[in-house]
Amino acid sequence: MPNPTAPNTDDSELWNAFRAGDDIAFGEIARQYYRSLFSYGVKFSKDREFVKDCIQDLFLELWAKRETIGDTGFVKFYLLKSLRRKIHRESLRQPWMTDEDDMDFEAENLGEISIEQQIIEIETSEAMLKMLNQQITLLTKRQQEIIYLRFFENLDNESIAQVMSISKQSVANLLYRTIQELKDKL
Repeated sequence: MPNPTAPNTDDSELWNAFRAGDDIAFGEIARQYYRSLFSYGVKFSKDREFVKDCIQDLFLELWAKRETIGDTGFVKFYLLKSLRRKIHRESLRQPWMTDEDDMDFEAENLGEISIEQQIIEIETSEAMLKMLNQQITLLTKRQQEIIYLRFFENLDNESIAQVMSISKQSVANLLYRTIQELKDKL
């Protein structure tokens, strides 16, 4: 099984081709990562159109700045972090977005995809899965976000730290406490 946190050579090649002005490579990057970006973005805002606009703006900005953007082997991480910043910046500019909680990480549908696969490997009990989903929605927004990034986006602690703008040790502590809290409740 490939390491999800190791640099992907194909991604690096696509990224460098995009930086050199290859619009086909740019389109492929957008195609590959749009769904992940959208899934991540709707965790911060219930306004799906706002999230789509932020993703579109992000890609437009990337294309405009392609010649000055640095090299990265971690394209997904780069895009997730960029989208997170974009959503927060744009939400501050929008006068109609006054509900601060609207920009918090949402747990809606968090436990319906990959968590099922992991729970099935550990326990085949449907009751356990249902209870886990209920417990995830009771976590703090920060805990929900860290679970999403770690188990749904397969980011390592260092990448999560950079996306969430916290220290690597804080990620380790928060992830440990969150998992321990879920275990205790289950």
